[in-house]
Amino acid sequence: MRKALRYGLPILCLLLIGGALYVYWFVETLDPRAKQRVISALEDRFDADVQLKSLKISLFPKPGVTGESLAIRHKKSSDPHPLISIGKFYAATDFWTLLDRSNHVDIVRLNGLSIYIPPQGFSLGKQNAEADSTSLRFSIATIVADGTRLEIAPKQEGKDPLLFDIKNLTLHSVGPGKAMKFVAKLTNAKPPGLIDSRGSFGPWQRDDPRSTPVSGDYSFENANLGVFAGISGILSSKGKYGGMLQRIEVDGATDVPKFSLKRGGDAVHLVTQFHSIVDGTDGDTLLQPVDASFLNSEFICSGGVVHQAGPNGKTVSLDATSKHARIEDILTLVVGGDTPFLTGDVNFGSKIVIPPGNQDVIDKLQLDGHFALLSAQFASRKVQERLLMLSNRASGISASEQESGQGPNMVASDFRGRFKLEKGTARFSRLSFKVPGALINLAGTYGLQSGKIDMHGTFRMQATLSQTQSGVKQLLLMPFNKLFEKNGAGFEAPLDITGTKDKPTIGITVFHKTFTIH
Repeated sequence: MRKALRYGLPILCLLLIGGALYVYWFVETLDPRAKQRVISALEDRFDADVQLKSLKISLFPKPGVTGESLAIRHKKSSDPHPLISIGKFYAATDFWTLLDRSNHVDIVRLNGLSIYIPPQGFSLGKQNAEADSTSLRFSIATIVADGTRLEIAPKQEGKDPLLFDIKNLTLHSVGPGKAMKFVAKLTNAKPPGLIDSRGSFGPWQRDDPRSTPVSGDYSFENANLGVFAGISGILSSKGKYGGMLQRIEVDGATDVPKFSLKRGGDAVHLVTQFHSIVDGTDGDTLLQPVDASFLNSEFICSGGVVHQAGPNGKTVSLDATSKHARIEDILTLVVGGDTPFLTGDVNFGSKIVIPPGNQDVIDKLQLDGHFALLSAQFASRKVQERLLMLSNRASGISASEQESGQGPNMVASDFRGRFKLEKGTARFSRLSFKVPGALINLAGTYGLQSGKIDMHGTFRMQATLSQTQSGVKQLLLMPFNKLFEKNGAGFEAPLDITGTKDKPTIGITVFHKTFTIH
């Protein structure tokens, strides 16, 4: 017994000391060994160069890992941007899960997460999935990554990247080869506002990140349209989306209670319903279609908002047609006033182009289209009386016949035109104005902001020159009827309209002499 104690106690002490030394060594080297294991696993998983400043493991009060300054860079890319960088991270689980070796993590918190999606053609990970030999395959219940920044490199060199600042981001059920649920709140750059979205993202397509599936719904509130030169209003929008990152189909609606043109007329309540296809990697958007309405008018637009060759920025290119529209609604938006000076149904179709740039929308707006305004009525009684007089004279109805009730008491006007608008100037290749008995055909220009008019054409009427008069004047003019009859008209003469919209000058040329009407 004494011999056992004599030799056993020293051996026991040595074992205890050795065990203590091993525990000390294990604890002291745990962090460096874990750090190296994490680096090796990430390098193998992503085929990348990995930098990790520090990693610490704690066991109490619950198992956890804390790390700082993680950066993952693609080995084959000369792009200096890290694919993934994290300022600080923390992961935690419980002892039962740790003992069970299930590789399940309860929660991961990421601070300063930045994700960079490189140009198309670079992959994030190994091309052959079977070559992924890493055993670092965790299932994570929840990831919280508030303050995340997502940058998507442009497809074309020289273009600006697409940036997303994600204010709040929570991911659920994160694991290899599976889709993850997310709840996000991100800041939209232009127009500024917060987008709330929830849905599903993944599984991550490491060979082609742009083909990663995504779906969900969104709401966008209090977006200030005033950042766009020339328009104002506060926009809200709701909808749902689905597809993959480079082709997301969106169905939604927008609402702008007080939409207005800054150099235009009154504010109107503008609402839209739309179906669009969005490239989430560069922001290019195809609109197929947009149904927009305000007051009693509705328009259908289709086209896109895409990058074009030239300066950075996107070009709006749409084909717009009126579904049913009223000219008084358009005048309310463009001109304003308590009572629009003209009312009537209008048929409208135009190509609409708005190139990038900081100019006012009206200055850079480009239109190429046509319109037809049928059975229009002027609000001014004085204008209506003059048009009625013109129509009666052009139809050969004398003043006495009108007074006896043989002529009409009201007259409707028809307008038709073919136009192009560029740099604030409308050029009419054809503009016609018609009342019963008379037709005016014009071509020329009109300045939207200056109000300058330069229009030239012809004035035609059904009646002959003598039929516009009565008594002795009618008899004296009869011999000259044949001089003015032309192309089936009883009277045709050159017509010029110049000056400004506030002070137009109308000139009719008869016998090579121009008679001016101010």
